[in-house]
Amino acid sequence: MQLKDYLREHNIHSAEFAERLGVSHGGVQKWISGERFPRPSVIAKIYSETDGEVTANDFAAQQIQQHQEQHTQVEQKKL
Repeated sequence: MQLKDYLREHNIHSAEFAERLGVSHGGVQKWISGERFPRPSVIAKIYSETDGEVTANDFAAQQIQQHQEQHTQVEQKKL
């Protein structure tokens, strides 16, 4: 499950989640948008805080999806 979906389903604001993890709100926002990937130690905290509902694979899947979308946009511009 993606982090943004977990937070929405559990009615948790990203600032509150950041506080629980001991990280910046801006950092959490960047993870949600896919702009940045959390450090392994933070991924472990996320996994624990979400009772395993958000995993490292979820962040990787988000990164792959964004890469594919960017590739598709580049290919469409070529046409």
